[in-house]
Parts: sequence; C-alpha cells; structure tokens
Amino acid sequence: MNQPSWDAIFVGAGITSLACAAMLVKRDPGVRLLMVDKHIVVGGYASTFSRPKQGAVFDCSLHKLSGMAEGGNLIRILRDLGLDETLDLVYPHDYFCAYRDGTELPLANDADGAEQQLVERFPHQAEAIATFFEHVRTYGRNGYYQFQMLDGTFEPDMAQLRFAHRNLKHKTVRQALHELFDDPYLIEILAAPGIYVGGYSEDLGYLYYLHVVYATLNRGNAYVAGSSQHLSNLLAQQIEQAGGQILLSTRVDGVLTDGQSNATGISTNRGVFHSSRVYINASPHYAVQHLFAADVELAATREKLTGLKPARSTTTVYLVTDLPPEQLGLQHSESMLFADDPAAGAELRMAAALSGYEAQLSERAFWEMSPIEVTNYHALDPAAGQVVCINVLDSIAHWPQRRTAQYRAKKQRASDILVERLLRQVPGLRGHVLHTEVATPHTYVRFTNNTDGSGYGAMVGTDLKGHVFHHGFPVQGVQFLSAWVAGPSYEAAFGYAEMKARQWRRA
Repeated sequence: MNQPSWDAIFVGAGITSLACAAMLVKRDPGVRLLMVDKHIVVGGYASTFSRPKQGAVFDCSLHKLSGMAEGGNLIRILRDLGLDETLDLVYPHDYFCAYRDGTELPLANDADGAEQQLVERFPHQAEAIATFFEHVRTYGRNGYYQFQMLDGTFEPDMAQLRFAHRNLKHKTVRQALHELFDDPYLIEILAAPGIYVGGYSEDLGYLYYLHVVYATLNRGNAYVAGSSQHLSNLLAQQIEQAGGQILLSTRVDGVLTDGQSNATGISTNRGVFHSSRVYINASPHYAVQHLFAADVELAATREKLTGLKPARSTTTVYLVTDLPPEQLGLQHSESMLFADDPAAGAELRMAAALSGYEAQLSERAFWEMSPIEVTNYHALDPAAGQVVCINVLDSIAHWPQRRTAQYRAKKQRASDILVERLLRQVPGLRGHVLHTEVATPHTYVRFTNNTDGSGYGAMVGTDLKGHVFHHGFPVQGVQFLSAWVAGPSYEAAFGYAEMKARQWRRA
C-alpha cells in the first residue's frame, strides 16, 4: 500500500467492479488495481451471509444467471475468464412454476417448450402467444446483443429496429401485454420475469423486458452452486493473484481532484490512495451527493439524475425448513406465486403510488396482491442448507426507519403475510419452517448505499434520458460501473464490464 499510485481505483467491490478488474488483469497482466469497499466481503449484492446454528447460507441476490447456453454472452465471458470449469453450474429443468389458487403450471426452460405449454393452458390466446414469442425472438434478440451492436460484431435487421422504435419503444410491459392478451392470469405470468430486473409490468419498458425474456429463455439460464459469493470470490482471487489489492471494511469518503477537473485518487478512513482513474461502483445519486467536494461543478449531472429512477427494492424472507423442501412439496427450484385475482395487483400498486405509499394500502398492494418469487436453494445447492427464499418487489417509501418499534412490527407482518402465501400454495411446508428472517429495503441501503434500497440499479422504463447521466461527467478519469449504467442482471454487469475493459488503455 506504500506505492505512490495505482493504474485504477475501484470504489465498491460489487460484481461489475470485480468482473471489470478481472478482465483488465487478464488483458494487461501488469496493471496495478486497487479495490475499496465498506463491506466485510466482496460482491456487493453478489454475496451471502450465514446462520451457523441453522446450518444455512443465505444468498443475497443470485437466482438465474442468463445467457448461460451456447450463444449466450455470459457463458462466453466466463469461458474467457477461465471460470466456466471452476464454477459448478446447475441448469434447472423448469423456467419457473406458476402457482395460483392451488394449481401449478410448470414452464419449460426453453422458449419453444414454454410457448407450447402456454398455448395448451390458454388455447383461446394461441395467436397472441405466437405473436409475443415472435417479439421475443426478434426485438428481444436485438436488445440482447446491444453491446455487440456497439462494437460491430452484431448487425441487426434495420427494418426491425425501425419498427420497434416507432411502435414499441414507448410502451410499458403492461400496455403491450394488454394489447395482445385479454386473460389477466396469462398477462401476470408473462410479466413475471420483470421481477428479475426490478420492475413490475407498469414500470418496465416493453423492449427492455423482451430482451430479459430472450436472455433467460432463448439463451439459457443456470445457477452457481456455492452461490453468488463463490462467483465473487473467484473474481477477487484472480485480481489479487495478478497483484491487485482489495481493501474491505474501508469507507470511501471522497474522490479527490486537482482543482482542474482531473481525478487524482480517493480519501478513505484508512488514508489517501492515488490514481488518475477512478471507477465508481455505487449508486450515482449517492456518489454525486457524498463523494465529490463542493467545488466540483455537478449541477448538470444532478439534473440528468432526476430522470434516473431507481428500480424496485425487495422485501426478502429467508426460510430454513426441517426437511428438504422438495420432500415437503416445493418441487421446483423456482416458483412464481400469483394472487387469486391476478389483475388486482397492478391496480393496487398504482393506487398506492398515488396515495404517496400509504402504509396499509402499500402492504396489501405489494405483499398480498403482487407476484412473489420463491427460490428453493436446497434444490440447487444442498450444501447450503434447507433454504428457501421469498422475494417480492417493494418500495422503501412505506417503510418506517430502522430500529423503531414500527419497523420491527412491519418486518413481522411482512414475514407473516409472505410466508402464509407460500404455505397456501405449498401446504406441505406448514409446520416445517424452523427459522425465518427478513431483509427490507432499508437493509439494502445499509449495506450498499443504493438509492431507495434498489437491488437492481436503475429502472429501465420507457424514458431513458436519465441513463446517460455519466456522459460528459465533469471530472476527467471518473467512470461509473454497476447496474445503474449497465442495466440489471449479472449478464448485463459482465457485458458492460467487458466493454469497459476493452476500452482500457494504459496511461
């Protein structure tokens, strides 16, 4: 740490930083990199925490990794990093199992199989289902290869791009699906993959969502045995073996400049570190507010950031059961649980927003009536314990402050409501839950400083003006990483990291 300068400093050891730094040391083995994070482990959201008494390891974020079949971007990048053989990848049989009113609808983990199953279940919507999957194969595919478009390795059909720009760009998922379908349950099933990127149907842009479906159903998905922490640790290991340094439990207080709009390093609670290049893997709202001195002119950036809306946060319930969940009726690695009235959720969420997120209305809208995603981690990695995880997209706006009686009571209500929804659909679990604990939007703010507790960076809606907040940033040498610029999902993080690594030139 006594060397006077680093080739680059990464503020935040999230998965995008780790991926970018690992690619940089592979491309330029002599490069000297420093990574600094306030947490005790690397990975940001791509990390775990354990409960030894329960024999459980809980994953903070890892569910599906998209792009993991031949032709997928992420499996190609992992191979380039030499990680594909190191990682123990689990390819689940089902995309997810839809539960509603005690009935199950498992969907195949490929586009053709899922389309056929949906036609069999909803024959009156067959023509519209065919149209939807054609949208996925064309416009979703074009969106999926966005980074390859930029580097010239993928040439899209220009007629398709023009049609999408004229007819689909300004539609939300909710608008587009309601134009195609008149079955509320089918609409909810098709909108459910938005949970993977932090948005409900009324939040997400349809074109972006099509690429999410294409990434998972058409380019394959898998899980990493050993969890997201294992993936993060492997990347960190590559960085450190190449001579890079990772400082944990270290708070970054600011990005330093020379008074002439050039970055010179960072100040931390462990001293000052020097570099003319600083990569920020953190919420840009947080960075602009807390990491730059008052003499740095950031008014234009702040104005752009007003248009960068955080994706939804999550409320998460972690469960431990006394028997393997599969033996208790939770057969699938991933399930989506829908309300008996599938159309009511969106209406209630919009009503909650109009109310200013009144507490009782918000709890009913998000916890009782919206889809929830359930991952049976034991089916994916038995070594981590008999673990089940419930996720529901939520808003921090109706949550009281931490460490208050109101906050503790609300956490208990969240646990009770969400667990009961699972037990109603999978009654064999009743009486077998040994341990529960809840992570709230405030939990995610505490560990990551992410604005509003967003677990997915920025919301990708129909208006993307705010997503260029980093263009023309006034401090030379500062660049932004993370889902706030790359887009939600592990695959987007790795794809953006690859693009930034390719742009690297040794100073």
